[in-house]
Amino acid sequence: MNLKIFTTATLLAISSIAFCQTDTVLNKTDKQGKKQGHWIKKYPNQVVMYDGFFKENIPVGEFKRYYENSTLMSILVFNDNGKEASATIYHPNGNIASKGKYVSQLKEGKWQFFSEFIKDYLICEEYYSKNIKNGPSLKLYPDSTLAERVNYINDLKQGEWIQYYQNGTMCVKSNYLDGKINGKYEVWFENGKTHFSGKYKNDKRDGLWYIYNSDGTLKYKLEYSEGITKDRQLDIDESDYLDFLEKNKGKIADPEKTGIIR
Repeated sequence: MNLKIFTTATLLAISSIAFCQTDTVLNKTDKQGKKQGHWIKKYPNQVVMYDGFFKENIPVGEFKRYYENSTLMSILVFNDNGKEASATIYHPNGNIASKGKYVSQLKEGKWQFFSEFIKDYLICEEYYSKNIKNGPSLKLYPDSTLAERVNYINDLKQGEWIQYYQNGTMCVKSNYLDGKINGKYEVWFENGKTHFSGKYKNDKRDGLWYIYNSDGTLKYKLEYSEGITKDRQLDIDESDYLDFLEKNKGKIADPEKTGIIR
């Protein structure tokens, strides 16, 4: 009889603890209205929006966010004071989108960005200081060979800029000054022969430009001033490729992170 009473009391105690854990421990605020402990917030459709822990209204430890269809959006692991967090962010299809570190909700140090459609394909590696690009920026092909190299200072491209074909030969080489192309500008065919050779001044073609055939022979010359040439037909015939390079400049979309850590 005593054993039955003890067993019943034990079960009641366990049930009481479980009830407290599910009903009272979650989503608590203190007298000052600060979030404390384990929080789970849900979308209107009752899918979990985030699951994590707070201390004095500051996230600590592992913090997970989800898309409204319940797929994982991000995992952030905060330090004890909540100021730093290592982050892994996911595309809606589940592939990793980016990895890096936040300090006071700003990107800091090395960040890696991955393809949405090719699993684990590292597209780009960049360096940040308080959410501003500072340092080398490398873009890669799916086989991990280098596609582009450029440097940033205070979010502006500075210095040598090189793009490569996938076989490793150079495609484009020039220089940036405060975010604008300046100086000698060279483009090569994939066979290594020169395609275009000229110069830029404040992001505009300037002076004499040489256009070559794929066998290396000179096709013709064009004279530019402020990005404009008198021979418009030749310019139209040959400059579409240059225009494409100018407009794209190896750009790769930076996955949207708005609201990920807030």
